[in-house]
Amino acid sequence: MELSIYLNLLWLIPIFTWLATREKSQIMKSTTRGISFGLIVSPASMGLYALYFIGPISAIFGMLGLVLTLLHQPPGYNLAIMFNLIPSHTVVTVSGHISIALINAVFWGAAYGALGLTWGYFKSKRTKALTSGSSCPQTTRAEDKRG
Repeated sequence: MELSIYLNLLWLIPIFTWLATREKSQIMKSTTRGISFGLIVSPASMGLYALYFIGPISAIFGMLGLVLTLLHQPPGYNLAIMFNLIPSHTVVTVSGHISIALINAVFWGAAYGALGLTWGYFKSKRTKALTSGSSCPQTTRAEDKRG
């Protein structure tokens, strides 16, 4: 029970990152927020899934945690098998869970960080285009010749 509480406290890390990066550039904000979310999403989704067993109201969050867990756990497990950190077709031990969690943190941190970088790049380009140009749409040369 205590472990699920600690795992759910991990959700505070992206929230604090969001608060800490409000004054940064758009690319820096998006990349940092993506990395912080990717680092904690795998263990925090397990903590969210543990809420399913507490009561009927928290079961809604538990179902969300189940979906997130099913999405975010397999890459770390498959990569740990590929790197021979854990044997395949056996029960995963505590040391195996630690290696899976570390691989998931690196994998999802890089994935969400790249997604945040891409999002920030295009959002900053869009913001620059909106602030530097006029608010009216540009006309074509044919429209300029007509009048």
